[in-house]
Amino acid sequence: MNSDIVNAFKVVVLVGIVAARYHDRIRDFKFGKMKIQKPKKDRMKKLLNTMKRTWRFWTPQNAESRVRKLITMLLDGMNIRYSLIRPNNDIEFRISNNDGGFYSNYISFYSKTELCFYVSFPLILNSNDYDRICHLAQMFNDRMKDATLRLNMENKEIILFSSIPMDYCDLNPHLFQDRLYGMDRYANDILWAFNKMIESGEEAVFVFAELVERSKGE
Repeated sequence: MNSDIVNAFKVVVLVGIVAARYHDRIRDFKFGKMKIQKPKKDRMKKLLNTMKRTWRFWTPQNAESRVRKLITMLLDGMNIRYSLIRPNNDIEFRISNNDGGFYSNYISFYSKTELCFYVSFPLILNSNDYDRICHLAQMFNDRMKDATLRLNMENKEIILFSSIPMDYCDLNPHLFQDRLYGMDRYANDILWAFNKMIESGEEAVFVFAELVERSKGE
C-alpha cells in the first residue's frame, strides 16, 4: 500500500513538472522575448507547495498531527501560552482583551474529522434574565456566519462554537489563523455585550444597537 502511494505521488510530481515545462515552451514560442521571466525561486517555491499539498492529500491519516503542530507553532509565534489536554492532546489557552477581560479557548481533536473551537466566558448568568440572555444570543447568531453561540442555562454558561473539516484545514493551513482571528473578534463583542446587559439591566436590543455603534468607531 505504501509503495503504491509513493509511486502515485511520483507520477503526480512528474506530470506536474512536464506540464509546467510544456507551458513554458508554448509561452516562449508565442511571446519570445516579450515574456516576463519568473524568478526561479518563486517557481521552485510554488512547485514545493504543490508537492506538499499533494502529499497531504494522499496521507489524510496524518492530518490531525500536522494540524496540531501547525496550531502550536502559531501560538508559540504569538507568545500565547497553552496546555495540551489528554487523552486527545486538545489545546487550551486564554486570551485577554483590551478591556481587562478574558475568555478561554479550547481546540478539540476529539472528532478526528473536525477541528472544533470552543470559547467560554467568565460570566455570571442569572436565570431571571433568561429572556434577555436568549434574545441577545439570538442576535449574535443571526449576525455570525461561521460560528454559533450556545446557551446552557443549566450550567449558567454560554459557549461560542465553530468547526473546520480536519482535512480541509490540513490542506489550507491559513484557515486556522483566519478562524482564530474571527473567533477573537466575536468573543470580544460577546463578552462586552453580555457584561453590559448584566451590569446595566438594559434590554438586549439596546445593548446590541450600542455594540453596533461601538464597532463602527473602531
